[in-house]
Amino acid sequence: MTRLFDRVRPAVVNGLRELQANKVRSLLSMSGIILGVASLVAMVTVVQGMVGNFRQFVDAMGGIEKLTVVREQLPKEQEHLAELSEGLTMRDVERIRRTAPLIRNISPEARVGYEKIVHEDREMNTYVTGVTADYLPVAKRWVEPDQGRFVSDLDVLNMTDVIVLGSAIASELFAPNVDPVGRVVKVRGRRFTVIGVLNNIEGTGMQVRSASSRSSGGSWRWRNSGAFIPVSTALTKYNGNDRLSGLGLRIADPDQLRDAVDQTERTMLAAHKGLRDFSITTNEQTLEDFRKTEAAFKLSLGGVAGISLFVGGIGIMNVMLASINERIREIGVRKAVGARGSDLFLQFLAEAAVVSVVGGLIGLVVSVGIVMLMNFILTQALPTGSVASLDWVIMGEGLAFSVVIGLVAGVYPALRAAKLDPIEALRHE
Repeated sequence: MTRLFDRVRPAVVNGLRELQANKVRSLLSMSGIILGVASLVAMVTVVQGMVGNFRQFVDAMGGIEKLTVVREQLPKEQEHLAELSEGLTMRDVERIRRTAPLIRNISPEARVGYEKIVHEDREMNTYVTGVTADYLPVAKRWVEPDQGRFVSDLDVLNMTDVIVLGSAIASELFAPNVDPVGRVVKVRGRRFTVIGVLNNIEGTGMQVRSASSRSSGGSWRWRNSGAFIPVSTALTKYNGNDRLSGLGLRIADPDQLRDAVDQTERTMLAAHKGLRDFSITTNEQTLEDFRKTEAAFKLSLGGVAGISLFVGGIGIMNVMLASINERIREIGVRKAVGARGSDLFLQFLAEAAVVSVVGGLIGLVVSVGIVMLMNFILTQALPTGSVASLDWVIMGEGLAFSVVIGLVAGVYPALRAAKLDPIEALRHE
């Protein structure tokens, strides 16, 4: 090992001297490596940031443990039975609870509409939805009361006139120093007592977070809007029927998602007398669609970066061949005084490695600049968010890839130098 190091060290030193002696030529030879590494690291970093952002978004939508049942138009072969379709009702909730044991929580939702909420001289329009206490566990950890409490089973049983406000609605209706809990607001003239304010959800770009602040959350403002009343109050005092706008279901084990979907579908078909007037969707389907998009992005962007690195390797090979042609006589002298072919091979391979390493390091610096520039541009548009963060693993992989390309590109010129006949080399002018 020591002997090999003693042979490699002078070869690397010679490579650095050659790099310094021919700055412009060396820079041109490593330009492909620089662009390839910079594009590879920057592209992979941004794509991974997109993936992380989307996974957080899916998590904020309830995660892959959540199923959503909504009313759907009957398929063409069942259109003549449209009069028999009842839609989604509270009876479906009881049926699923009895016959689908994989479902842990069921959250029926009854949309009242886009209503005006009034408090004294302030008012704001938002969606009002009837829900039950199971809305929180189905919505997972992103939604929880920041002040007061949420709708309870007792509220649903007694059809009480209570309301829970999103943080953005509360901040519009009440002054910062006013506690909304216990205050009265009006929805279509009916008085509701505010029993809670939901936590503020902030997030843009690559981050989603829960915040205790009651300030509205930028591009996530829609998550902080909305008002929630007991589902029984919505059905009896506003909608005038027992039809629901949707069902949110949550399972205990994500690995049993397919089985839970099958159980729910069988239950719904039996309850609806075989009518497919509903559809069941999962966040897993959405995540799978994004995974396909992610794979396409990585393939296309990685291909572009790979081509750049390949071109960079060709550039290194050309420069190395030109360097050998200029130094044929030097090679002949070295062989004449006892240098072996392996020594010359190691020297020129080390020179190629030096070019690729230096080019790769410059490429990493350029990639940092690219990612910082993209972060700056997008944080101007989305002030509370960041786009992506550099990963040292990705940077290390990019540098390693560039070194491999350089070594592969340097093999042929190094072999050519090692095989030169010393007599012919000394005659060369």
